[in-house]
Amino acid sequence: MTIQLTTLANGFRVLTDHLPHLGTVTSGVWVGVGARNERPAVNGIAHFLEHMIFKGTESRDALGIALEIENRGGEFNAYTDYDVTAYYTQMAAKHVDVSCEIIGDIVLNSVFPEEEVEKERGVVIQEIGRYADEPEDVVYEALRRTAFDGQALGRPILGPKENVAGFGRDHLFDYVSHYDPRRMVYVVSGNVDHGTVVRRAEALFGHLTAKDDPFHETVVNKGGAALLKRDAEQVHFMAAFPGVGTEDSASYALRHLANILGGGMTSRLFQEIREKRGLVYSVYAAPIQYADGGALSFYAGTGPEEVAELVPVFFDELRKARDGVTAVELERSKEQMRFSVGKSLESTMRRADRFARTLLRTGEVRTIEQIFERIDAVTPEDVAAAANRVFAGPMAVSAVGKLDHLPSYEDMQGMLKAA
Repeated sequence: MTIQLTTLANGFRVLTDHLPHLGTVTSGVWVGVGARNERPAVNGIAHFLEHMIFKGTESRDALGIALEIENRGGEFNAYTDYDVTAYYTQMAAKHVDVSCEIIGDIVLNSVFPEEEVEKERGVVIQEIGRYADEPEDVVYEALRRTAFDGQALGRPILGPKENVAGFGRDHLFDYVSHYDPRRMVYVVSGNVDHGTVVRRAEALFGHLTAKDDPFHETVVNKGGAALLKRDAEQVHFMAAFPGVGTEDSASYALRHLANILGGGMTSRLFQEIREKRGLVYSVYAAPIQYADGGALSFYAGTGPEEVAELVPVFFDELRKARDGVTAVELERSKEQMRFSVGKSLESTMRRADRFARTLLRTGEVRTIEQIFERIDAVTPEDVAAAANRVFAGPMAVSAVGKLDHLPSYEDMQGMLKAA
C-alpha cells in the first residue's frame, strides 16, 4: 500500500501516495464543495472561483505564480465539478516544497484583484458561448436540466451569462468561505515523504477553523423531455434514468450495466445500432454518480431521418437488459473495468484525483484490491436487478437537431414498457 493518511486536529486531511520510482509529483488541494452547493442566484461561482484563484495572492501576482511554477518546468491547473473543486500542480519531485507552498497560498490568500475579475469575466462568458455552439454539450446540459429539474445538479457548472456578468469580489470571498478544513484534503502523489508533507500542511492549513455547512440538496430524479430544434446535420439524442449513489449496494452492478449496454465496441448498443444497422457514429452509456444518488445516461448521434429507426431499437435494448446479461458479458465487463482502474493508476494526477474524491465522498481510502473486490462481486442477477430498478424510474430525454422524425416522449415511454 502506497497510501498514508493523516488528519490534523482541525479535520484537514493529508494524503500521500508514495511512488519512489517516479521523478515527478502531482500536488494539490481537493475541496468537497462544487456546483451543487450553489443557489440559483450564484450558479457558476464555483467555476468562476476556479478561474480567479490563480490571479494573485497577498504576496504574488498572477505572473509571479505562473513564473514560480513554470520556471521549474511545472504545470498548474484546476477543475470544477458538481461535488468537488481541485487545484493542483505537476512538477519535478525535487520541487515539492514550492508546489505545496504555492497551493496553500492560492487557496488561502487569494485577493481576487478587481481588474482581474473584470478580465476573467469576459473569458468565462466566451467559454459559455463556446459550449453553447457544441450540440453534444447542449444536449447534455438539457438532459441534466430535465433529469434534475429545479436542482443545482440540473444547472450548468459554468452558470448563465447573466450571473457571471454580475459576479464581483464579494461573491468570490463569500463562496471560498465554504472551504472548511473538514471538507478539504491535500494530496501528493509521487516520490514524497509523508511526514515532511504533513509538517508542511500543518504549517499552512492547521490554523483553519470549521465553517457553516454549505447549501446542499438531496438528489431527486425527474422525468420529462427537452427537445431543442436546430438546423443541423445530426440529431443528438440522450436519455437518463434514476441511478444510485457511489456507496449504494447496487453501485457496481449499475456500472456493469452501463458498460454492457454502452461501454465499448462489444457493447449491446454499439453492436446493434452501429455495427448491424449503421445508424450512428457514436453511442454510449455513462453513469452519473454522487455519494447520494445520480443517473444512468445514454447518448447517440444519428441523422434526422434515421432517428425514427434508432429510438425504438435503443429502447428495445434497454428492455432486453431487464431480462439479464450473460456470464460472458459480465466477465468481459469486469476485465474492462479492472483494466480501466489499473490504467488510471499509471498517472500521478489520476491517482491523486481518485484517492481524493473517494476520501471526500466516503471518508476512506480504498486499495486497488478493494476496488477489484467490488467489481468482481457483482453477479448477473445483480445486473438484472439494477436494470429493473433503474428503468422503472422516471425517464428524462433530450434531443438537439432536426426533430421531425423523433418519436414523441409518450411513444418513447411506451417503447420502454412494451412487452
